Amino acid sequence: MRRKVLCVCLGNTCRSPMMAALLQKELGDEFRVESAGIKKEAAGQSANEHSILCMKERGIDITGHRSRWIGELDLTDFEWVVGVGQVEVDAIWEFVPHHTIIEVVVANKTGGGVPDPFQKGLPAYRECLALLDRALPAIADQIR
Repeated sequence: MRRKVLCVCLGNTCRSPMMAALLQKELGDEFRVESAGIKKEAAGQSANEHSILCMKERGIDITGHRSRWIGELDLTDFEWVVGVGQVEVDAIWEFVPHHTIIEVVVANKTGGGVPDPFQKGLPAYRECLALLDRALPAIADQIR
């Protein structure tokens, strides 16, 4: 059985789908990396077009992604949850059942998290992806 990791952002259309795809590649087949968002209203949407393009430039296809709300998931299934910022991590704890052992970390914590590129154009998404490239190897090492 593969160990599970969840990547979380606000709407699950920009940062967390990219982070999940990159982290899955970094961790390999021993892990299953999924993503979700803390904003219930965003559930069911496809990945943002700029996220899709940035990942396509990397040879990773996220066109089939549909956003999910974290409240619909059983967080006891996950060993690790990686949030894009402290606000998201604080919200994650509202969904974690009491007495559940789970590790929750902030990606790029020392740098203030991963800024939201939403509605800031393609260059902002490329910057977001470059930041994830720098932050995720250390997180993958922690998870391993």
